[in-house]
Amino acid sequence: MSVARILTGLWKNSTETSDRAKDPQLKTRYYKVSKRVLLEKIQYIISNKLPGWNLTHLDAERGELLIEKKGMRRNQIVVTVLQVEPLRCSVDIVSAYEGVGDLGLSYFTVLKFYEALNKEVPPERK
Repeated sequence: MSVARILTGLWKNSTETSDRAKDPQLKTRYYKVSKRVLLEKIQYIISNKLPGWNLTHLDAERGELLIEKKGMRRNQIVVTVLQVEPLRCSVDIVSAYEGVGDLGLSYFTVLKFYEALNKEVPPERK
C-alpha cells in the first residue's frame, strides 16, 4: 500500500475511474464483448468470486450495478457499463465508504474488482 494513497485516504472516502484519470490504474477499462455479456460476467463475479460483495440493484438498460461490500464500514460501489461500439464496452467504477477517510480502501476495492473482471474477460490492450 503506497504511503501517498494512505495519506490521501485520511480525508477522501471515495475513488472514481474515468478516461481522464491521472493514475493509470484508475483509467476506464474497455472490453471487446457486448453489454449483455459483460453485465452477466460482472454478476457472476460478484456472486462467485468476491465473497462479501452483494449485488443490490441492477439496471440493465442503463448498464448500472449497485454493489455493497460488507466489512467494518459499509462500502457502496457503482459499476457503469456503456456500449461504445457494437462489440466494445467501457467499465467505470465509483467506490465510496461511509464516514470521513478510508485510508485508500476504496482505491484498492476498485483494483480488486478490475482484477477479478480481467480474469473473466480480458481487457483491450492499448
